[in-house]
Amino acid sequence: MNILQAIADRKVFAPWFDRGDWTAWQAFLAALFGLPMTADQLALYRECTGRVTPPAAPFAEAALVCGRRGGKSFALALIAVFAATFRDWRPFLQRGERATIVIVAADRRQARSIFRYITALIEGVPMLAGLIERQTQEAIDLHRSV
Repeated sequence: MNILQAIADRKVFAPWFDRGDWTAWQAFLAALFGLPMTADQLALYRECTGRVTPPAAPFAEAALVCGRRGGKSFALALIAVFAATFRDWRPFLQRGERATIVIVAADRRQARSIFRYITALIEGVPMLAGLIERQTQEAIDLHRSV
């Protein structure tokens, strides 16, 4: 399952996308993950980037320039949860080693906001909530054995 399929799935992340227009973010996620784009997503991608051809492979990093209340924190939380729960990191890990998804924020307030989104996304999806092994104020350990 890719991130756009997870967003469209009612059993996964779709309930978080019932309010507001997430078209631009979905176009961004398609580009970021190198996924096929719909005609509308491709048009938006071309308009925002000035590029004609969409990416054929995922990006390793991205820099975003967005205004306040643009959905950056939620989008980052979504990407982090998707990476932590739907990606198989075993080819990159030794036995017993755990993959770590690090969120870097401008300050503790912003970090707390992103962490709350992450917590809600994981706890709000029954199949993901079952992965929680331990949770503190600053971290969630998921049971994903190597």
